[in-house]
Amino acid sequence: MVTIRQYTVAAFREYLEGYRRGGAVLKATFLHHTWSPTPATWRGLPTMEGIRRAHLARGFSDIACHAYAAPDGTVFNGRPPSAFNCACQHPDEGADKWPPELRRLSAGDPAWMNRFGFGLETVGNFDAEDPATSRAMWTALDVLAIVHELWAIPVEHCFFHRDVSSKTCPGERVKRDWVHAELRRRLAPMPERPDVADWAKPYVARVKDLGLMTGYPDGTFHGGEPVTREELAVIICRLLD
Repeated sequence: MVTIRQYTVAAFREYLEGYRRGGAVLKATFLHHTWSPTPATWRGLPTMEGIRRAHLARGFSDIACHAYAAPDGTVFNGRPPSAFNCACQHPDEGADKWPPELRRLSAGDPAWMNRFGFGLETVGNFDAEDPATSRAMWTALDVLAIVHELWAIPVEHCFFHRDVSSKTCPGERVKRDWVHAELRRRLAPMPERPDVADWAKPYVARVKDLGLMTGYPDGTFHGGEPVTREELAVIICRLLD
């Protein structure tokens, strides 16, 4: 069985990158909620071991999902994200009830989700809780965005457990449009920063005219970068002179 550990989101990204480099194949993500435990009953690793025991009692070979997003903003690993090993989203609904895009991807194969889907459980009951105010849900979305980025999975291939199941999971209050919009926001490229922001251009020109700062030999100013103590000493000396 896997060793369950606690990660920051950044550290979990490194964990996932290792499996991607190792050849793990993921083609979709599936969002879940725990329903129980909730944030009020969450106790960290002991709760995770309790989830594993519950899954073993149901006949699983180990804890079911690939990852678990906790109320404190951390992430716990479950099964490794390699193909043919997930046990959390086997459908109990016929393929005729699945979303059309999922039917197309899977060719109606009920085993496809557990072969190629990344399952992520969010600690909470989102039949009742507002997902937009849940730290666990925001963490889950951060992790899902990382999976979509690393495996180049389209946002539209983020599905819900209820898409293949009679359950409400990941909760009646979790809406697909909202989840997809949040993933797109996280995946949007950061705008490239100009060498000097528009508001700062007259001030930069002024300090250059005064000889206080000169920029770099290639003509750039690197306006968004911090000043070192050495550079600051030069600026102060020039100002005093």
